[in-house]
Amino acid sequence: PHHRGLGAAPPRPSFERLGVTVRDRPHDRTNVERALALRVGAVREHVADIPEVASGNGGVGRGADVAVGRVDGTGFREIDATGKIVTPGFVDVHTHYDGQVTWSQDITPSSQNGVTTAIMGNCGVGFAPCKPADHTRLIQLMEGVEDIPEPVLSAGIPWAWESFPDYMDWLSKRNFDMDIGAQLPHAALRVYVMGERGARRDPATPEDNKAMAALAGDAVRSGALGFSTSRTLNHRTSTGDFTPTLKAGEDELTAIADAMHRQGRSVLQFVLDLSPIHEGEGIGDDPAA
Repeated sequence: PHHRGLGAAPPRPSFERLGVTVRDRPHDRTNVERALALRVGAVREHVADIPEVASGNGGVGRGADVAVGRVDGTGFREIDATGKIVTPGFVDVHTHYDGQVTWSQDITPSSQNGVTTAIMGNCGVGFAPCKPADHTRLIQLMEGVEDIPEPVLSAGIPWAWESFPDYMDWLSKRNFDMDIGAQLPHAALRVYVMGERGARRDPATPEDNKAMAALAGDAVRSGALGFSTSRTLNHRTSTGDFTPTLKAGEDELTAIADAMHRQGRSVLQFVLDLSPIHEGEGIGDDPAA
């Protein structure tokens, strides 16, 4: 995911690259029955108790005026996807587009392969919250964990934010060719609160935990879907250092989980080595979290 391509206008889906023909009828509204008519070879969809409508065509209208199957009439926009299979969009729950979404409208290659929603901020790595002094540190961590080259990240990320809510607010003003969702990355949060101590994997103090918990609650309120962390030896910076979250204590994780739980929604993502997998069980069993 290193494609770059800035642009002010929202991109139109490229049906042509899929071999699909799109025809608009801007001056012929009198005989148009639906806003959109989609002509397809096969529809893969769960509609009521009908798992598949084969060799038909679908008309999608306004509001509740929706039909699936053999539909007569024309649409203001006609999409001829004959011979193609039309499915619901895929939701990719594990991506690392945290940097790419800051410089590109095209979330490729996912948007070219049927994904309509991508969730980023996984493995505890990401770029918010972040103080200016830690820009390089978080880039090196992403490069080491996900093999996204440092020159690409350094040249592309504008760093127009510091807090996680600022990051979400900045992204909300951009346009993309698919939907995106973000999680709060633990490494970024830990380094933001603890600085060098967090990067060295020192134990968090009660004050550190309180500060991280407060920021986690703020993140959920600003739109974070969840929180991610890593406890695997495989996750290292490009300079060879282990991820800052490797030895985070249960008190730290529980404090963050509790703060997010108090918001009434959120998920936790853990990346663990097989041997210490039991370490995450206590957090999930804690009634507070």
